[in-house]
Order: sequence, then C-alpha cells, then structure tokens
Amino acid sequence: MGTEAFAELACEPDPPVEELALGLAAEFGPVDAMGARRRLDQLAAEVEAELALPDPDPVSALAAVIGRRHGFSGDTREYDHPDNSMLPVVLVRRRGLPITLSVVYVAVARRAEIPLCGVGLPGHFVAGHFPQPGARPELLDPFHNGVRIAVPELPEDLVRPWGPHETVLRMINNLVGSFTKRGALAHAIHAADLRLLLPVDPDDMERLTLEARALRARLN
Repeated sequence: MGTEAFAELACEPDPPVEELALGLAAEFGPVDAMGARRRLDQLAAEVEAELALPDPDPVSALAAVIGRRHGFSGDTREYDHPDNSMLPVVLVRRRGLPITLSVVYVAVARRAEIPLCGVGLPGHFVAGHFPQPGARPELLDPFHNGVRIAVPELPEDLVRPWGPHETVLRMINNLVGSFTKRGALAHAIHAADLRLLLPVDPDDMERLTLEARALRARLN
C-alpha cells in the first residue's frame, strides 16, 4: 500500500474504516495490507463459525473469537505508543488503543455481516452492535477483551455510530499527541497535515490548520 492511499480514501464518502486505517499506517512505514486483510478475513471466518452454532449471539461471537481466543486487548504498559494506533501492528501484537482495537472488531464484524460500529464515548472508545437504526446498541469494550458493558446514561448523540472519517481523525489526534510527546516532531507534523485531508467542518478545519502551523513553528 502506497502513501497516496490515505489521500484517495479520505476523499471517498464512506470508505471501509480498516482501509483508511491501513492507509494511515502506510504514511509512517511499510505496510503489508494484503496480510492485514487476510488476518481480518481469518478472524471473520471464525466468527461465522461461532454464529453457525445453536442460539448464535453476534456480540458474544465477536468477543469469543477476537477477545478471548486470540487475546486482542489493550496495551496497558505503553498505552500511548504510536504502534498502538497502527492497525497492521495491532493485528500482529494483539495489543492497541481502544479505538484501533475497535477498528479490528468493526472490520471483522462487517465481513461476518454483523452491524457493528465504533462508538466514541467521553474518555473511551468502544464498539456498538446496532441491530436496528435508532435502537440503543449493545456495547462491548475491545480494550478489555470485548467484554459487554452497560450503555451509559448519556444523550443519544453521544452513544451513536461513528463513521470512518471521524474514527480515523481521532486516531490521528492520538498520533499527533504521541509523536509530540516523544519529540518526533516531523512525524507529528505529518500526522497533523493528514488530518487536513479529511472532511471536517470549517471550524474544526481552522483549528486543525492552526495546530499544524504551531507544530511547524516548534520544528523551526
């Protein structure tokens, strides 16, 4: 996957979130995109096998395969390390940030025809099973091996499906902070510039542009 993939996917109205995440990772190093897709396909095949058993439950099947059988969970030792935002690395290490792990669940669920979306809660990112539009979701926590969690008493506009652009924007925000904290300003600036390729409202675009300029000023 080349570095131009992210820019192309950012222009699409509804790209697969894992493809956008793979494009993001390719901006910072070589990526075996085909290998990542095969891994997601394999996980989905195992989920489908779980769903073929009596009394199938989609949320339980995802957690059983991804969280328990394969041990995908959060990295509590180096939580904000940039690797935890890189989908190909997370697929190999089986450790990552809540949002990157949620991308794994969403990508596997789509392959298994399970309506799952990322859900950005205040201070945390989880995955939500939305069986019907407008219904309250079943939430699972990819950071803790896919355990079910109670739907918080929050306004409906906070407990809602997140789209791919919105999800990856939050992933890039994490990378900007992570690279900046480690003094990798060139990478932080590149990540900040990538945010400007995503469709955001004008107020956010102005803020993100100013942040990118501020990072460049620190480098100079």
